[in-house]
Amino acid sequence: MPKYAENDQDAHQSLLEYCDSIGFDPEWIPQETWDTTIRIARTKDKGYVEAYKAIDSDRNEMVKSGAREARKKRVDGDAANLLGKVATHYLLKDSLVLPVLKQCAATYIGGERVNLGLGGSPMDPDAYEELREEWGKAAPMATGGVFSDFHSFPPQDKAAAGKGNVGGTLAKRKVQGNLLVKVAGVRFNMHIDIAE
Repeated sequence: MPKYAENDQDAHQSLLEYCDSIGFDPEWIPQETWDTTIRIARTKDKGYVEAYKAIDSDRNEMVKSGAREARKKRVDGDAANLLGKVATHYLLKDSLVLPVLKQCAATYIGGERVNLGLGGSPMDPDAYEELREEWGKAAPMATGGVFSDFHSFPPQDKAAAGKGNVGGTLAKRKVQGNLLVKVAGVRFNMHIDIAE
């Protein structure tokens, strides 16, 4: 008999670990599909073997060129035309809002990891607060389009919070802020290093 999950929490955790082991971000799996995969993992006659196959199938579908083209069409056909609005907005056109949104959109189209990092030197804390305000101003401009759920978080000392490691690398995080946005339902998190 295949190994199966005793409850939803165990299934969820094991499926997250499987996604991590294959380098696939579960954010790409729609919630309804994820819920179905959890149910599969809890089924005695299917269990984890079939649940992992379902995740593999989701991953393969995501990376197909047809799926990539469909994601590009979603962004290009943004009903709110957010990228165009921000590019010409008197307060936002020279801010980092547009580059962050463009990077999130490009990553969505490419089917890449949903946790991103803004390059360059650590940002001045006051500049980051200004960026958070600008991020909030862009949110209502996105209504009805492919970008949604704009959030930002104040700087956090990741090392002090026990989150100082960057995955399995030797890199260390210090003070970091986060801008979040969904692109066609997929949540992206832009990590921004903040000067101490």
